[in-house]
Amino acid sequence: MIKKILLSLLLIILSCSSSPEYSNYSSLFIITEDISIGENRVAFALIDEEGISIVENVDFFYKKIDEENSKIIESTNITEWPNSKSVFTSYLYFESEGFWEIYAEHEGNLNKATVEVKLESYTLSVGSYIDPIKTPSLKDYKIEDISTDINPDSDLYTYTLSEALEEKKPILLSFSTPGLCVTATCAPQLDELKHIKNRNKDDLIVIHIEVWKNFKEIMSKGDLSIGKVNKSVEKFGINTEPWTFLINKDGLVVNRYQGYVSSTEMEKDLNSINVHDQ
Repeated sequence: MIKKILLSLLLIILSCSSSPEYSNYSSLFIITEDISIGENRVAFALIDEEGISIVENVDFFYKKIDEENSKIIESTNITEWPNSKSVFTSYLYFESEGFWEIYAEHEGNLNKATVEVKLESYTLSVGSYIDPIKTPSLKDYKIEDISTDINPDSDLYTYTLSEALEEKKPILLSFSTPGLCVTATCAPQLDELKHIKNRNKDDLIVIHIEVWKNFKEIMSKGDLSIGKVNKSVEKFGINTEPWTFLINKDGLVVNRYQGYVSSTEMEKDLNSINVHDQ
């Protein structure tokens, strides 16, 4: 069964794999769950005792547990998540597997959260090539049979993944089930994908894939345990949602985003691969 990250943001961050330690005034939570040796995009949030995001005058550093030397997290980006929460993202490098600690220092208070770094990611990694997969599209289905989005955009269901790869254009491929999503981020994530698709329509293919292929049965019976995942979900190793992958024109994963990602961040990464020069 697909494991969901729970949200309003407080519910999301409480469900993740970090182990927060609380000061009297604030708590640090690591939202990213799938972390492996090497460089990882990590999302984390500092929340005060009233549930309000802390974004100013915060210093971050990290180290492997039981080791003395720590690394300063010099570069972070702040993203506005649904429910008016602010989340930091940074690219962190982990040299070895095991448990690592991330620290946040704010106004004399030190917060710590622990994450497990695995030898290998269970989700398709950056640097992997995509296998051509016949994902659901409007060529074979009605849109209401392949999307739980209440305002579906047909452009997101025009291509199968295998057809999109043949077009030799960059692809944004996103997995989520907004109609069954308990994270409150799936529908907002689709809105971000629609925005970026509209700004890059001639140069980019955006595909949305539902996690559950029998979502209608699940919704009618109210029983998630009978869910059957789409083939591509298994291929990509997805077990949380949403997940989004940036794939270049050659079918190579150049970035991946666990959880919510803004169109601004995706646009920046698209520019890094010269999307308009393809």
